[in-house]
Amino acid sequence: MLNRVAKFILVSTALSPVLGAVAVNQIANGNEWSEWLPWLASAVLLGVICWLMLGVVTKRCQIQSVKVKEFERDDKEVVGFLLAYLLPFLSSKDMAFEGQWLTGAYVLFLLILVFAHSGSLHFNPVMGLLGYHFYSVTDDDDGPKLLIIKKELQRPGETYRVAMLAPCICVHLPEKP
Repeated sequence: MLNRVAKFILVSTALSPVLGAVAVNQIANGNEWSEWLPWLASAVLLGVICWLMLGVVTKRCQIQSVKVKEFERDDKEVVGFLLAYLLPFLSSKDMAFEGQWLTGAYVLFLLILVFAHSGSLHFNPVMGLLGYHFYSVTDDDDGPKLLIIKKELQRPGETYRVAMLAPCICVHLPEKP
């Protein structure tokens, strides 16, 4: 299990659109490339880290089977959530963090702490772009889990091979060819 590392990666990559929004805001304000490129590069880097983490999961995490008794889609409020935290960055010159990278890093660090502590791992637009969905599932052990999976769950009773990122967070592993 990756546990803390996996949670940190999931949360920080979920916040990468905020970095992209800062870059877009700076571009829109006519700032030099040297001011917006680090924000954009950081956002892209976090996306790559997320993609790489998913590759590592298949090789390093504990593999087990999860038989889904009940499920509920957890990423259904993605658009509202995304708009709620991106609009202030897009509409305000004060939020551009021009020349104040330390302020931006501090705000991002606080957001990561809040999301990680609250367990708000059911929203990650980067993983959404990679085709993943988030489900709250109850398995045979009656334990709640967050299942991250590319396919849409249709009915309960199916068993999935998963890699455990943390005690209650698992990623579906594609079937071996």
